[in-house]
Amino acid sequence: MIRSIIIALLVFPLCCFAQSADEYITQGSKKAASKDYAGAIADFTKAIQLDAKNAKVYFYRANVYNDMADYSAAIHDFNTSLGLDPNNAYAYYYRGNANNNNKNYDAAITDFTQAHALLPTNADILHYRANAKSNVKDYTGAIADFTLALKLSPQDPSLYEYRGVAKANLDDNTGAIADYDIALKFIPRNADLIFYRANAYGNMANYKEAIAGYARVLALDPKNAYAAFYKANAEGKLQDYSSAVTDYKTAIALDRRIPNIYKYLADALGNSHDDKAALAYFGELINADPNNAELYLYDGIVKTHLYDNKGAIADYDRSIELDPHSSDAFQHRAEAMLNTMRYDDANTDAEQAVKLDGQNSYAYITRGRVKLRLKDTAGALADLDRAIIIDPKNDFSYSQRGDINVSLKNYTAALADYNNAVKYNPIGTETYFKRANVLVKTNDRAGAQQDYKKIIALNTGNDNLHMRVGYAMKDAGFYADMLALFSDLVSHNQLNAKFYVGRGIAREHLGSLNDAMADYDAAIKLDTALAAAYQNRGSARFALGDHDGAFKDISKAIAIDENDDEAYFVRAGLKTDLKDYEGAIDDYNRVLFINLDNEKVYAYRGYTRSLANDGDNAELDFKQALLIDPKNSVYYTLWGDAEVNLKNLSGAMDHYNTAIGINAKNDHAFFKRGLLKITLNDRPGACNDFNAAAALGSKEGKDAVAKYCK
Repeated sequence: MIRSIIIALLVFPLCCFAQSADEYITQGSKKAASKDYAGAIADFTKAIQLDAKNAKVYFYRANVYNDMADYSAAIHDFNTSLGLDPNNAYAYYYRGNANNNNKNYDAAITDFTQAHALLPTNADILHYRANAKSNVKDYTGAIADFTLALKLSPQDPSLYEYRGVAKANLDDNTGAIADYDIALKFIPRNADLIFYRANAYGNMANYKEAIAGYARVLALDPKNAYAAFYKANAEGKLQDYSSAVTDYKTAIALDRRIPNIYKYLADALGNSHDDKAALAYFGELINADPNNAELYLYDGIVKTHLYDNKGAIADYDRSIELDPHSSDAFQHRAEAMLNTMRYDDANTDAEQAVKLDGQNSYAYITRGRVKLRLKDTAGALADLDRAIIIDPKNDFSYSQRGDINVSLKNYTAALADYNNAVKYNPIGTETYFKRANVLVKTNDRAGAQQDYKKIIALNTGNDNLHMRVGYAMKDAGFYADMLALFSDLVSHNQLNAKFYVGRGIAREHLGSLNDAMADYDAAIKLDTALAAAYQNRGSARFALGDHDGAFKDISKAIAIDENDDEAYFVRAGLKTDLKDYEGAIDDYNRVLFINLDNEKVYAYRGYTRSLANDGDNAELDFKQALLIDPKNSVYYTLWGDAEVNLKNLSGAMDHYNTAIGINAKNDHAFFKRGLLKITLNDRPGACNDFNAAAALGSKEGKDAVAKYCK
């Protein structure tokens, strides 16, 4: 009796205190809420042991695994839950999150799609699917999902924010900014949004707005190192190197681990025009840490910017000695070697840079530039092609490849490269110069004018750059634009003699010789040692028929600067006019001795040789000129004039036809062809040409119409 009672007492507690699966679920849920994840897992596991067909318990345990970042375990439980209950939208939703976190993006998108089908009015599901699509770079699909989500939840600023990010990834920075602006109406002090918007402005090359945005981010979050870093980058783009240096130093103080930040600082220091401070910064760091290879690399970059290539090479040598595996050090030393024309050494270093890091795009750029110097054009192009594959948004790669294509006379390819360079760096002054030059060669004069004006607009207040643009306009024949530009320069700086010379040149080419003489006189009064003033006044005097005065001025220009190739060129023209052909040819030879790149000399020397009845050498000169610039309408016109001098009228006609075919606005070619047709008794054809010349503004053409076409 006693034994049975004891047995009863032993059994009773087990029956009375045993827990059900639901009780374990409740208990586990409370533990999960209090972040006792291990306890929650234990409880949910016990519930499963009691009720293995309960879909909810697997779902709950999966969520805890998600919270613990054990995504594989979570996905396993979600799979089991959905096998038991395939219509649980939230199981698909949360499994999608687990797959996304586990970088199973395609599976995540499939899960979110299933969840959306079951819960079509849930904006969060669309939000997360959009995020997953962004992770696989399907930004168009992401934008579509964010847009659908906004129809369901138009007051959610995060949807505008992340749609803006997706648009920015598609280079739709205008659309991105519009979304950021809407989001900021809901949360105006959100530093992340302001940061993203500043990035978008930077991508659009609106660096002033970008800088203002980063400054606002720093006001809200003074410890945001990347805001300081990107602000410095934008300031560097605007050539405000002093501010960039300050902001790079701020970013370094906040987070010195930002990739390449010291290299960016070195570039800014080297361009800051404060040589002492630039050299002192890394010098002090080297003194404190003399065995740090990177510090010597950065110090070398500063010295390279300061044109101290010898000092830079010494720094790079030390950097390589301390770290012989630095691709950057070899690449920068190759650049310094290139600057000092040590091409073989530069090539060896560039080869090593590529060998050490096959993804160093600048190593390929440098090696390509060296190969070009070594006359390996095909190898240079291959290296630049590789650099662009590695970094397809580096404007410098496109610019350098464009230069090679120009050298190959492949102007179509060159323009494509310069267009890409401008796309990725819309304030790249040098690229606009290069592109304008090619546009002139291809007779896209409107495009060239637009590029010159763009340079001026991008660099307001930079008088020296504007003067350079003015002379580029001269070479292109944009004399009215040149006159306007130099008139503006003179108006706000009346003590710069060079500006008067520029305006005088424009006036001379536009036929205002007396006004041009006044400008040259003003320039000489301001600077009696300015060779260009005498040289150009000599040219004007020549045009006015004052040969003695012209010779006097040209001789003065040469006495001041015996390497003034343009002075010899003008004097050669004067000697040609005076029928001193041998003396003219001697001066043209002198031009080429001083400057082999002065290609126009060949054409004008060829014309002078035709006057001296030296037809064979004249032909060689024209062929050389057109080998350098095969689409130059002026050279073909001159060759036509030369053939007339040599009595080769059919050859002259061919050259005039070619000149007009290249440039249908060459009024001089029309006029000269008209004269040739008069000689050939083709008066109707001649009158057509004279009228064409007159319509293009030629005074000679108008006079010829009056004389021959009554």
